[in-house]
Amino acid sequence: MKKSIVFLFLMSLFTSLSFAQHRQKFGINTGVTYSAFRNMDVPNVDYGYETGILVGLSYEYYLSENLSIKTNLSYDKKSSKGSTHTVVQEFPDPAFTEADINFKFHYNYLTLPVLLKYEFKNTHGFFINGGPFFGYLLDSEFEGSASDGITSQNYTESTTDYNNKFDFGITSGIGKVFQLKNKSSIVVEFRNNLGLFQTNKNNTFNNNTVRSNSYNLLVGWSYDL
Repeated sequence: MKKSIVFLFLMSLFTSLSFAQHRQKFGINTGVTYSAFRNMDVPNVDYGYETGILVGLSYEYYLSENLSIKTNLSYDKKSSKGSTHTVVQEFPDPAFTEADINFKFHYNYLTLPVLLKYEFKNTHGFFINGGPFFGYLLDSEFEGSASDGITSQNYTESTTDYNNKFDFGITSGIGKVFQLKNKSSIVVEFRNNLGLFQTNKNNTFNNNTVRSNSYNLLVGWSYDL
């Protein structure tokens, strides 16, 4: 009887320790951000997505063998771009001048998603996750250039004071874990981040409310604590 109790205790302890080895993960991640800001559209302006970078730290806590809570604290550079062709007349000169105008908006954020992650059984590490994200604006700027084919002008202005400090939205993603030796792994993930908060302090461009939207392609390294 005593041997059975000792055996069950040791098995329980071994199982708990084995599971505890995989209950927490800490890591680093980096990747590319492809972003734009909804409702920035202006008539006769070709507006679209622009690439940026993302780099940060990750932490994961397992609730069960396949279910965990994962978060990343990252520096997230979100950008968008636009271009237009315009005709300008400077009075009293009757001549018209044509110009190509290109511009970019840059937003530097600290972002913190809090995601519920589910790893599928017998699928070689594939997973899905989702949850809210929180963003804090560090700074932002507008960068523009105009060219008439002969001369060009460049212009940069800080827009930090025109934007709200906090952003909030929903993140969803899909990815795959590649298990390595020594309790470490490589994680490749694709995410969509849909902003729900208004990013600009005052409505702009025909009274539009601007909200963020970005896609992330991430590569990370994690270690089982």
